[in-house]
Amino acid sequence: MFKKLIAKNNSNVANLLAGRIATNIADSLFYMTILWYFKVRFHSPIVLSLVFIADSTIDMMAFVFGPLIDRIYIKRLLQYVTAFQILFSFITVGFFLNKNEQNIFIIVGLIITYIFSTIGSTLIYPSEEKILPVITDRNQLIKINGIFQMTYQTLDLFLDSLATLLITYLSINNTMVISALIFAIALAFYSKLFLPKKLFKQTSDYFADNYLKDLITGWKTLKNEDRILALILPFAITNLFYGIASVGLPYFASNFISKNASGYGMIEFACSLGGILGSIIIQHFNFGKEKLEEFVTLSLLLAGISVILQAILAKLLFSWILILFVSSSVWISMMNINFKVLVQESFDSQILGRIETINTSIINCMIPLGSFLGGIIVQHYSATEAILMQGIAEVITAFFYILIFIKNR
Repeated sequence: MFKKLIAKNNSNVANLLAGRIATNIADSLFYMTILWYFKVRFHSPIVLSLVFIADSTIDMMAFVFGPLIDRIYIKRLLQYVTAFQILFSFITVGFFLNKNEQNIFIIVGLIITYIFSTIGSTLIYPSEEKILPVITDRNQLIKINGIFQMTYQTLDLFLDSLATLLITYLSINNTMVISALIFAIALAFYSKLFLPKKLFKQTSDYFADNYLKDLITGWKTLKNEDRILALILPFAITNLFYGIASVGLPYFASNFISKNASGYGMIEFACSLGGILGSIIIQHFNFGKEKLEEFVTLSLLLAGISVILQAILAKLLFSWILILFVSSSVWISMMNINFKVLVQESFDSQILGRIETINTSIINCMIPLGSFLGGIIVQHYSATEAILMQGIAEVITAFFYILIFIKNR
């Protein structure tokens, strides 16, 4: 299927996908290596939490980088950012080799390096969303996005295990060097992209004479697209409950599947499998813009029902629970891909970088609070309640969408 799509589009799609695959692998190795180093070197959950705080903070502030993505020639941005990722990997190795007993120096240095590397990833991923509508036939966007998502979900099944094996058998230092080499492979593929500057023209409609005005233009443009904004804002509240459920998930797995880590692993595998299936299934659909909105709503509703059933039927055979986790992930995967295509089709590529980063900030802004509340809820109630709350929130959001779209017709 992919070869046929390449014939219809061009080799840019293959080079972009290959570059993103390499970036994903290198990112995962970089992240897991930093995480593991903090765990074994400092033996402090508080120090380890700094990595998670840095991650969630950058996600919330993603909108700040939107004008940068739209202003810089996109191929050059991908090349520069990836080159810096290579440099950050080697800087990190230097910190690993430093035997200085002043832990604060190493902690601060590694966190700063990690922050810059994560910002690099925050620039690369929306850049893909900006490129695809320009290098792909519009009627192929769902299929192409489905293939990209399917690839990422498949990688997710193995990357954490791969990183753990490399760290165990090759050492932390060597794993980070491998990360740098894979970033170099990504750079090679990004360099092969053929993206004439005229494809990313800049007009006065979307660009002003300073960065702040460009940023404001992004917010105003999104605000004017009422139907897209009506989809995005409730996602933030829904993700509050996703954050709550995420904390409860390991405890839910221990209570109803297996007391050891394999129970949580089964759930993670089921979710990844559902994501892959969803990204395969969605490739066989082709909707107009209005149908995309309806399918996003239907997918969220069915995902929410699946999550509610996880909590209600938790005491049944664990195989049924796992099937429900697959089901909810199938619908969420299809929803995410349709939403991504809806955004790509609704906005000019000149402003898509700002729109994508604003979306990321809005959608993720409540997850850290949800994670904090999740600990309290699981401690004072149970993991089942945490899971149930997520499902109810998704169903309520879906009905809210239905009311909004009926009203606007």
